Amino acid sequence: MFITKAVFSRRHLCLAAVTVTMVSFLPVFWSSIAVASAMKMNNMLMGQTLESFLSDLVSFGAMSITQKDDILHMATRFDPDYDPKLDELRDLGNDVFSSDESKQALRSYLYKEVDTDFMEYDAAEAIASMLSLGALYPRNAFPTQTGVLIDNTLNTALDGPAGSSYTGNGNVVRLGRSNIFGISSDQEIYNGIWGYAVGSREYALQCHGYGLNILDVTDPSSIFRVQFILMDGGGIWRDVVTHYDSTRSKTYAYVGAQGNQGDGKDPNLFVIDLSNLSGNEPHAVDENPVVVVNLGKTPEFTHTINVARSLLFLNTATSKEGCRVYDLAADPMNPRFLFKTGGSVGRDCHDSSVVTVGSRDLLIVSDGTGRCQRIWDITVAYHMHELQPDVDQDWKAGDLPAIVGQTKEISGIYAHSNWVSEDKRYLFSFDEGNAVDISVHDISDPSQPTFIRTFQYSGNAEHDAVPHNGEILGQYLYVAYYMAGLRVFDVSNPYQPYEVGKDETFRDPNGDGVFENPSITAKFNGTWNTYPYLPSGNVLVSDLLSGLFIVKPTPPYGIPGRFLLTSQLDGSGNAVLSWTAASNARGYSVLRSNSSSTATFNLVANHLLETSYIDRSNPSSFYIIVAINGEGSRATQVVASNGTAVGSKASKLRR
Repeated sequence: MFITKAVFSRRHLCLAAVTVTMVSFLPVFWSSIAVASAMKMNNMLMGQTLESFLSDLVSFGAMSITQKDDILHMATRFDPDYDPKLDELRDLGNDVFSSDESKQALRSYLYKEVDTDFMEYDAAEAIASMLSLGALYPRNAFPTQTGVLIDNTLNTALDGPAGSSYTGNGNVVRLGRSNIFGISSDQEIYNGIWGYAVGSREYALQCHGYGLNILDVTDPSSIFRVQFILMDGGGIWRDVVTHYDSTRSKTYAYVGAQGNQGDGKDPNLFVIDLSNLSGNEPHAVDENPVVVVNLGKTPEFTHTINVARSLLFLNTATSKEGCRVYDLAADPMNPRFLFKTGGSVGRDCHDSSVVTVGSRDLLIVSDGTGRCQRIWDITVAYHMHELQPDVDQDWKAGDLPAIVGQTKEISGIYAHSNWVSEDKRYLFSFDEGNAVDISVHDISDPSQPTFIRTFQYSGNAEHDAVPHNGEILGQYLYVAYYMAGLRVFDVSNPYQPYEVGKDETFRDPNGDGVFENPSITAKFNGTWNTYPYLPSGNVLVSDLLSGLFIVKPTPPYGIPGRFLLTSQLDGSGNAVLSWTAASNARGYSVLRSNSSSTATFNLVANHLLETSYIDRSNPSSFYIIVAINGEGSRATQVVASNGTAVGSKASKLRR
């Protein structure tokens, strides 16, 4: 199909000579609920209808047809204009269970069904998560927090807003902004974003309700569009990711969407060969250099998208499908379906990430109404196209990958997305249900994730906001925090995240210090996604209404300052260590050795916040304390347990 020229109604977008080839495609508590949004979405149904969501639960045996009809009747009773057959969020004013009265009534109904053993607890919690009812069972709102054993040290788990001490925007400098489209409705918004670099040029791939913008962002002060690709469907949810094929030495972009809010059409999945993007001289504005392949209709399949290990993951945000996995190795222009993770209550796969640990590839799935992160060992999946080229089934087959671990469910959350630290030990998960915001787990043993803490952005106590997505680069976590804008955290100590910078894309889109939108509330507006991986160090930020922002993070401080360690033996022969506070330290580690040689020191305790430690295990030892932050670390001199300094002065170690 050749689009030689078209005029897009309502926005008058001129499209010139875009080549598109069609190929076949294989198939909280009640009193504190924050449910309203800038997009008027009072639930997490996304692109599915309430009826289809409940029908899936019926098909899983999780609820009866009578219970489904009861809930649909409640929706119609509280909204006389509601038609379950037409509930596709196209008319967001008729969103279901949007009033406090209707939500309280549904909560009471679910309690009754569970208490009388007519509904399983998990099904009720899944419904509550999907329809933003808050925590049904507050006693299950958090994992046990009596204390966390960290390398033989008992630390109390911490929760609440992250600390901060910066002024202005902290370590974030805005370099540029682009807003190609004006916004006139909830469907005409920006959403997913990814970056691509070749040669000396950098590009932003920014999704929109209408399609995909390819923008040259090499000079952030002079951003221009290289190509716009019109795409069916979407509107609110469209996402993009890239895949480098080492066999063909090419990079491909995959773009998918969910729902049909934009134009009433079902969305397609697209693959784009980025080879024609220049790495030297800039393209002309709207030159349209790339060729786009339309892979066909995928109406329910792509709420978000991910690529890893030559596998394509279409995250559907539906428990029926879950995450659909495709092989890209055989032909990146024609992905082959392998398997899906859905098929039972709470297997939503709203988003996913992949981390390789040793010889294992682990798929970490944010399971939405499942209220947890599930970890699958998908090592075999890379070769599955060779073993079962025609497989089209779910996880019930015995030879498909299995869940190896999961985080504990947290009542009231909606498990939205996740990211893993660069050392592959810590899992950061993002809750779009506005119950806990961000949770941290130690996944050094994937079969038994250990809960560490939850936290929010520094101003959350005064101005409640909802996080959307987050990514980690080095020791910094970049979070798209909806109305709170971009928030940057030093997570070198995951037990004590520390906010170091921000960009208020929602409140201050012009960057002049004047808040056009003065209020931060727990609504779905503002920053949608970030991409911090361009070679220049510039970070791409996609804001739903205000377009693309390019910011530059700078070091918020130097490495921790110099500090001194002392030690003495108490009456029981224990080594009592104490040290002065190091400036800008986010945490401390204790290292011990039987020799003063620095090559033989082993970790005893980690992530300490206090400046003292008692070692009861080996009093005839030598010690070093290491202070850390996002920029690096500094170590003290070597000190014997009796207090004798035997080593050199404190040394600094930059990350």
